[in-house]
Amino acid sequence: EIERAGLSTIPQLLQQQPGVEVKTTGGPGSVSTVFIRGTSSTHVIFLLDGLRIGASTNGSAAIQNIPLSQIERIEIVRGPASSLYGQDGIGGVIQIFTKKGKKGFHPYVSAGYGRYKTKEMAAGFSAGNDSTSFSLNLSGMNTDGFSAFVPNDNAASNLRSLDRDTYRNRGVSSSLSHQFNDEIKIDFQYFLTTAKNMYDNGFASYDPTEIDYKDKTKQEAYSAKLTGNINDYWESSIKIGKSTDLNSDQQKDYVQGKINKFETSQYQLAWQNNINLDYGSLVLLYDYLKEEIDTTNVYDKDKRDNHGFVLGYNMQYEKHTIQTSLREDINSQYDNETTGSIGYAYQINSQWKVSSLFGTAFVAPNFNQLYFPGSYNNPDLKPEKSKNIEASLKYSDNSTSISLTAYQNKIDDFIVSSGDPLYIQDNINKAKIQGMTLSADHFLGNLQLKGSVTNESPKNEDTDKYLPYRANLYGSTNLNYYVQDWIFGLEQIGSRGRDTTTSSIKTKGYMITNLVTNYVFNEKFTINVRLDNALDKDYALAYSGNPDTSGFIYQTPGRSLSANVRYDF
Repeated sequence: EIERAGLSTIPQLLQQQPGVEVKTTGGPGSVSTVFIRGTSSTHVIFLLDGLRIGASTNGSAAIQNIPLSQIERIEIVRGPASSLYGQDGIGGVIQIFTKKGKKGFHPYVSAGYGRYKTKEMAAGFSAGNDSTSFSLNLSGMNTDGFSAFVPNDNAASNLRSLDRDTYRNRGVSSSLSHQFNDEIKIDFQYFLTTAKNMYDNGFASYDPTEIDYKDKTKQEAYSAKLTGNINDYWESSIKIGKSTDLNSDQQKDYVQGKINKFETSQYQLAWQNNINLDYGSLVLLYDYLKEEIDTTNVYDKDKRDNHGFVLGYNMQYEKHTIQTSLREDINSQYDNETTGSIGYAYQINSQWKVSSLFGTAFVAPNFNQLYFPGSYNNPDLKPEKSKNIEASLKYSDNSTSISLTAYQNKIDDFIVSSGDPLYIQDNINKAKIQGMTLSADHFLGNLQLKGSVTNESPKNEDTDKYLPYRANLYGSTNLNYYVQDWIFGLEQIGSRGRDTTTSSIKTKGYMITNLVTNYVFNEKFTINVRLDNALDKDYALAYSGNPDTSGFIYQTPGRSLSANVRYDF
């Protein structure tokens, strides 16, 4: 999927995955948020090569700025994940892995061009021998983009903001791995992306000089990991790393006349031990996380640290599989949290498998909710807590895989705005999410049929209203026809309307169609051509306020033709 994505972005790719919804506020580089199984965008842990990434100020990760050309694969864990990964794992985990080294010498170069004068280039190599491997990947992307706002004559600020929101991105990633002997291995990872993005702002009407809103961002992550075999049954590894998320508004604040900066640094350490037993295996893990923020605004507190202790046990015996984990988090900002999960699977025969899972999870309040200057914060907020139960039935053979999963997730101490005159954040609501996801992949000769559909009810139990930007029905389909060196594909992505943060206002349902062609010549030269939104569907994934009065609709790309070529030397 990544190879056929062309000039697509990570949010666009995630939009096609089972149980995943995406909200964007404009074109490339605009703020994008991800919802897994109806949970909030702050309920998802994002990992880049095993390191947490994102902003501790608002609890989000700027995945829109991670170049897809740097990525080798993406893994999605759906459901409670706190018993392994700690805070923020109510909805799941999205793990992003950059390209790694491999034996031999494999340089490549690629270039792409598409609508809105979008230009992208990437180059790099992977290399190695029997003991050492390394890689280096570079990428750059420029686009003129389009105005994030749909024109609205009722909004004066909108009229001033109707310009092209340009975007520029530069990225680099590298890795080095060395196997000293059969017992000891060391790995190094580095990733950096910088971006400049223009965007539209509803507050532009307050100052006519504030038109070209723009920001600069930086995501950086680096780590070192040492892995060793203590004996034939015991593997131990220790990993240290740091990730940085920086967002700097280049438009001066019209009230205070300053440029706002929000920077998060996450210092991380993990010591993991995997011990093979006569029956099953044991996992012992200690991880440390220190979050620090550096902002132009003065927060009451700007750091916190967390110690996590994990005990896990996994066993596979004949047709039975058991996975369990128990975790204790000791945090300097909130009370200790204990989470756990237990899963069981039974292999009925070579094709059918049934499984179930129960798990608890929690999400720590972010620094904005706790300490942002002004009257909106609440330093007494408690973590949100959840209990999730699910059951799955799976079928697979040489040409077909089908999965049906039903789930229920109850969230207590749900953080929402209190609605009083000061709109203070508080733990006043409960949420209940019930849903079912059906996904399938089938080959009929040279034709591949793949897709998923999710039907769910993500509701605030106290108000009996749907949670913002979660649809009760959404999904995608992919048809791919393989003939010699050609792949011809058709993608469809659809969703019913979604409630917004404004009472009684909903986005409209949509169905978009993409056409894809991929050709490989001589195993070295690849051409990818995409026609995204082929039917030029007018749809929106986000609103700001009421667009029938003075609010705004965020635009999405229209029909877009793009081509990308790659040569592997």
